[in-house]
Amino acid sequence: MLKPPFAVVSDIHANLEAMEALHAEIHRQGIRQVVCLGDIVGYGPNPSETTDFVMAHATLVVAGNHDWALINKPIGFNHVAAEAIEYAHDMMEPKFYHLFGHTKARWHFLENLPQQVEDGDLTFVHGSVRDPLSDYVFGDGHPLWNPRQIEEIFPRVRRVCFCGHTHFPVVIRDDLVCWTPSGAEADLRLEPGRKYVVNVGSVGQPRDGDPRACYAVFTGEEVLFRRVAYDVEGIVRKILEIDALEDRLADRLRTGK
Repeated sequence: MLKPPFAVVSDIHANLEAMEALHAEIHRQGIRQVVCLGDIVGYGPNPSETTDFVMAHATLVVAGNHDWALINKPIGFNHVAAEAIEYAHDMMEPKFYHLFGHTKARWHFLENLPQQVEDGDLTFVHGSVRDPLSDYVFGDGHPLWNPRQIEEIFPRVRRVCFCGHTHFPVVIRDDLVCWTPSGAEADLRLEPGRKYVVNVGSVGQPRDGDPRACYAVFTGEEVLFRRVAYDVEGIVRKILEIDALEDRLADRLRTGK
């Protein structure tokens, strides 16, 4: 069982620079437990190395839709996302001569990730408890905010459900009150007796207008959102050098949109 405080990350998307910078900051704070809510691969240039990093450092990992698509097929993906998955697949799929070794172990790790984990009164999932891989949970500040969807989610939440997938951090209370963190540090104390859905945002491809890597720390009583600067231009150069990855995937890292 996880013991607070622990960090929760999601949507790394093969951005090794972001994950390494974030993990260094977590380690500096003395936090040793890290939960990863999936989408380790996709979009970025380092799917193998990022998977290795998660395997080495994460305490608990659930599958994201990009991780699932890597092992199976990118069904319903737009062409940019699908091409990135094909790139990762070509890089990572074990070949006939990889009967043993880390390549096989890496693939086995991804194909056996659970889609949802319950730990006491905490739930960990990539999308939502309605649809672990593909459900998008947005707050009321986003055009895709859907109160009816959230009302269907909360009866399945024990106390706190951590999710990702949207790349937009937000906390939603069971009365549909939303709180959107901003800045490098933003803390929210959880009220006793209430339920919460906590979307921790994205490490490797934020879309809320802040290009810094985003993650959350759960203390048991509070959710602490943190942003970490990293070498954006370093990963931008990598993406631009890979023909299989669209240039727009590099451009959006600079703006966080």
